[in-house]
Amino acid sequence: MPETRTTLTVAGAPLGEHDLDLVENLTVEESLGAQDRVSVTVALATSNASAWTSSLDALVAPAAPLRITLVRGGATVDVDARSVSARWQFAPGALSTMTVEGLDRSVELDREDVQRLWQDTNDAAIAETIFSEHGLAAQVGSTPSGADSRTYSPQQSSTDWRFLTGLADRNGFDVHVEMIDGVATGVFQRVDVLATPQATLTLGYGDLGGPASASVQLLSGQTVHVTRTVPGTADTDSATDDGTARAMGERPLGGATVVRTHKAGALAAVDAQTTATAMAERSAFGASLSVTLTSPDAPLVRARHTVTVAGLGEALDGLWLVRSVRHTVTPGGHTQALGLVRNALGRAGGGGLAGLSGAATAAGAAAVGAAAGVSL
Repeated sequence: MPETRTTLTVAGAPLGEHDLDLVENLTVEESLGAQDRVSVTVALATSNASAWTSSLDALVAPAAPLRITLVRGGATVDVDARSVSARWQFAPGALSTMTVEGLDRSVELDREDVQRLWQDTNDAAIAETIFSEHGLAAQVGSTPSGADSRTYSPQQSSTDWRFLTGLADRNGFDVHVEMIDGVATGVFQRVDVLATPQATLTLGYGDLGGPASASVQLLSGQTVHVTRTVPGTADTDSATDDGTARAMGERPLGGATVVRTHKAGALAAVDAQTTATAMAERSAFGASLSVTLTSPDAPLVRARHTVTVAGLGEALDGLWLVRSVRHTVTPGGHTQALGLVRNALGRAGGGGLAGLSGAATAAGAAAVGAAAGVSL
């Protein structure tokens, strides 16, 4: 397949060159707040006796292993998936196909309801324990310590995956499973929205230019006031956050409206400040940008990382977070449909391609100055 090197492993066996030539369409989709998805469509082979076969037949079983690796330049997308569905399209005398879809290994954490009482631990330790029990390495951020077990013992009554997504949400974290240096790893931590960009996208009249659409919700950002009843006491814990501390541009979108919320003690394992910050930072991401990269020179873009955008004007140029990316590889090429989000407008040095060098320097300095994160 052109421009992008593709490796496809089915039930532990890499497909050879002949079988790769029968691949009609391959997609890999990464997204914040969702499981990574893959899909492979291949041409079916048949005989006069109508014995239809394909290179994906071994995947027609619950949670059969399917691994897809895309390499382009110095970047790699590597998804170790499990099959979740299969479908066939028969056209005797023409192209007949089989398609298998899969989810990343987080699907293994979502197959059994668990009744479990967690005592004397915090959310980070819970995440690390669950990942370990499923044979995953762990990359876990720190979380506040909970109350003692006399007043607070988290009760799990769901699958491990649904339980983890709830813990991630209240801490302002992202949770997902990805291959890191070839090792399946459970990730439970903040996304660093001020990290050094993985790539620069020169859009508009730039090298990667093409149709793009952008929008901004100017009043979606919230200043959040949280009051929490401390479990087992008559005390309250209060905090406020406007979501602007980690702005990705000169004009933050946080704090445009004010909300007040009270968290009952039985539901509030984390402190009021953690809750307020998570809610406010999430609401501040009011800017969105959609673009599909088709150029052979386009970098391989990953979700959950930042990029620098140039060529769309002062308000939109600058640092963006890749919320989602859908890679589609066919015999005709490789396209990347990107969904970007941002919690501010404007860029130091102004917009346009001419200001690119100064903006990249400013973004790098911001990344060194502060680590930041948000769950979307």
